Amino acid sequence: MGIVLPFELALLFGFSDAPVIVFEILLGMLLTPPFMAAFAAARVSQSNPHGRDAHGLTPFVATRPLTSPSMIAAKLKATIWSTLAAWLLVLAAIPVALQLSGALPMVLDRARQGIDIVGTPRAIVIVLLLLAGLVASTWKQLVQGLYIGLTGREWAVKSNVFVTLLFLAVLGPLVHWIIDNGNVQAVLWDAIPSILAVLVGFKMSAAAWIAVRLYDSRLLSDRTLVTGAASWCVAVLVLYGVLAWLLSVPFLPRHVPALIAILAIPLVRLSATPLALAWNRHR
Repeated sequence: MGIVLPFELALLFGFSDAPVIVFEILLGMLLTPPFMAAFAAARVSQSNPHGRDAHGLTPFVATRPLTSPSMIAAKLKATIWSTLAAWLLVLAAIPVALQLSGALPMVLDRARQGIDIVGTPRAIVIVLLLLAGLVASTWKQLVQGLYIGLTGREWAVKSNVFVTLLFLAVLGPLVHWIIDNGNVQAVLWDAIPSILAVLVGFKMSAAAWIAVRLYDSRLLSDRTLVTGAASWCVAVLVLYGVLAWLLSVPFLPRHVPALIAILAIPLVRLSATPLALAWNRHR
């Protein structure tokens, strides 16, 4: 972030009089941490970055008397601190750049217009929810790559990076095609509940399979499994409550916010990290 962010901020000084471009630059800066986290996740999961087998555990680490959950907890702490450091840098730099470039009055004026449309309470919740979502997405990208890197298989890590790049390459033209095609938008809008339901079905099926594997392998205690499941349910319910209040519109089915909340809170790939590390330690 320290390398990319200054170049993005410098663009504000050249386009401070163009509101559309200013907001596109701000959007790009806010999306940069999650984007970079998707590729940095493989680095976070490396156990021996200076060796030929960068992702495989060294014999000392693999055989040391330290449980897999303890090793994973250290990785998770590193992802939390990395996420906080990246977003503190972004949130501190954006107001300063807006002020110095002269774009701050225009941004504040547009913000006041938005508040007049949706109301102050909803505007505050929307801003906080978007910010929390971006921060959580950054951490989520770092965490979700752990289960791949912790397998110790170089081919899995490289395949994940290739699939991510392919997805990003296809996503841009696909979104542009959808925006330009009203018929496709109508079909997708009608299909959103069904698409979300199918994705939730796959996610919960995978989560159930992983839970059974964790229970049978005794990698995690019963208390840890129950606590993790309960924490995930609480997080989903809280997010569902916020989304249900925020998206309370007549044309949106009430179960859609629940499906979005289930998909938004990480579960499957985070739960798979103990299995991946155990596979790595015993290969």
